Formats: sequence, structure tokens, C-alpha cells
Amino acid sequence: MTVQPLHNPTPLLHSTDLTRKTQTNVWLKLENLQPSGSFKIRGLGHMCQKAVLKYGAETHLICSSGGNAGLAVAYAGRQLEVKATIVVPRSCSEFMMKKIRAEGAEVIVEGEAWDEADLLARSLVANDPNARAYIPPFDHPDIWEGNSTMVSELKAQLGGVVPDAIVCSVGGGGLMNGVILGCQAAGWDKVPVLAVETHGANSFQQSVLAGELITLPAITSIATSLGAKKASAKSLELSLVHPVVPFAVSDAMAAGACLQFIDDHRFVVEPACGASLSIAYTPALLTNIFPNLSHDSNIVFIVCGGSNINFDLLAEYKQRFGAEGQQASIAVRSGDQILLKMTTDATPVQRAILSNNYKPATKVTSAPASVDASVSTEAVNDIA
Repeated sequence: MTVQPLHNPTPLLHSTDLTRKTQTNVWLKLENLQPSGSFKIRGLGHMCQKAVLKYGAETHLICSSGGNAGLAVAYAGRQLEVKATIVVPRSCSEFMMKKIRAEGAEVIVEGEAWDEADLLARSLVANDPNARAYIPPFDHPDIWEGNSTMVSELKAQLGGVVPDAIVCSVGGGGLMNGVILGCQAAGWDKVPVLAVETHGANSFQQSVLAGELITLPAITSIATSLGAKKASAKSLELSLVHPVVPFAVSDAMAAGACLQFIDDHRFVVEPACGASLSIAYTPALLTNIFPNLSHDSNIVFIVCGGSNINFDLLAEYKQRFGAEGQQASIAVRSGDQILLKMTTDATPVQRAILSNNYKPATKVTSAPASVDASVSTEAVNDIA
């Protein structure tokens, strides 16, 4: 029996504005147009459907997330006509709780952070495992499988063109894992994935640099949808077998990209999405990371979307950061400096990560040195 997926195929838009800014072909995969407002419905919808096939009409979906994952599971519950409970931390905005309830889901508030909310969600499932299904926000093979469908769509939409890079945001790793697995299934094993986070939520980048999973003490970024203190183990594993460039940008750059994206494309997205878009709005970074790009190159940006955004937040970001995110206050740490530090006391695992990550061929020009997987973008105060 063929089961109709809960997500919609999304358009691929060639961006005239960003193509002009970057001097390379920029394509936007518009996951912000999914029914729940983000890519999350691909993976989470897939997992929810599998749970209903297993447990039937008595299925009770339980998810721990105060963000887009919770909203996607709530939407899935309504579409599948089963009960859904979303456990959110106290940091969840009333704005998002209202959206989740509007989908017919029950909302339970527990703990100060996601970790505590997740403990309650797991205990609820343990009490009645026959009728309850625990749906994690990002860390499950079913979720990655569902998210990988955007790459099969992308391959058909590009009509035989192989992208020179794919840029996506990374939090816990559910999106990135799906993109990489989709690339491998599509035969795009050599297509590098630029995985972008914000400082204060860059658990994946820190894990790659350390050669082991790192747990952040707290999430201090405004990009709360990237706020996983620890990325999935699968993400670190995939960084060893696929060309992945972990990169971190400032909150100012992420917010500035959101504001510029409205002007250019009339779409409203969260700073979690703005993080990856900020690479397109800072062309010098793109050419540093991929120095061999030309006018004929093709870069795909996954516009992951996000529903935790409104006019008041946008106005706050504009007042706080300025319309272009105060990019003048950002410095790029040299890739050579980082690599020199890494090679001094690198562990075998770290050396393996560096040797397996994408290293663009040296281009003989006067352009700045290429930025490797271990580079980061930091506020001037942080690197002075």
C-alpha cells in the first residue's frame, strides 16, 4: 500500500538577487513553504506515519520540542487523526505554544531546557509503550530518511546538474544527516555540504574540531531552533565519510540575513535559517570556503524556514543588529591558524576528520586562503 507523505514537494528557485551578490548561480530549496512552516515535516511526518502504521488509531504521538519539531508533530497528529502531546520547556514562547495548540495537540510545560522536557516525554512513553510513540526532534533514522527526500526532489529539479555545494543550517543534525544521506543515494558523494550554525549553538562544529561529541553548557544564541546542546552521533560519523564543512556565524549575521531575505524574496524565516543564508549575503565567506567557484557554479541553499518568527521579533532584531547585521563587526579567523593549532596536538580522530573533510584545490590568485572545515566566524572581541 502506498502511503501519501505528509510533506509537500517544494519549489527550487533560482535567486537573481543572490546570484548577483555571489557571482555564482544560487538556488533556493524552499522548505519554508511546507505546511508546518519548515522542513521538519519531512522527517517527523515520515516517523509519525510509521508509528501510526504500527500502533493504529490508538497511537499517541509524544514529542519533546518547543519549536518547529513540536509544531510538525502536532500537524502530523491532526492529519493522521491521532492524539499528539508536545512537551515544551519553560523557555518556549507563548507564540509557539499557541501554534502547537492550534493544531489540536496537548502542550505540557516541563523544565527550564529541552533536556528536562525530553525526560518527561520519555517517561510518558514508558508508561504505555503499546499506544504511545516517542518522536524525537532530530535523532532517529526515520527522520533522516524523511529529510533525505528533499535531495531526490532536488536532483530531479536540477535536471542533471550536479551542485558544486549544498548549504544548510545544522542544530541537532537531523537536516544535515538527511541531506548527506540523500546525496549519497543520489550519487553526489563528492558534493560538499556547508553546515552552518550560530555561535552559542555550534555544538556540531565544536564536536568536529574536538573529534568527539561536545555538549554545550548552554544555548546562548538567538537561533533557538539550532539549540541542541549536543549534535547527533550520526552527524559526526557522516562528517568522516562525506565532505562536510562546519561553519559558525554570529547572531548579527543570521538576523541580518533574515531581514535582507524579506527584501529580496518576500519570505520570513527564523535566524536558524538566516544562519545559512548569511553565507550568501557575505560573498567573501563563500569564496573563501569554496575558492574555485565561478559564474557557472551552482550552489543550493536549503531554506529550512521556521515558524518561531513574527513582526515584533524582526523589529527587535533590526533595532539590535541593524538591517544588515553589523557585518563590519565580524572577523574571519584564518583557516591556516586553526589548522596549525590543530596539527600541533591533534588526536588520530581529529586528523582523520580533517583528512576526510572537503579541501578545495588551491587556486593561484591573490585571493585570501581557503577556509577549511575547522574555520569559524567570531565576533572581534572573541578573537582579539
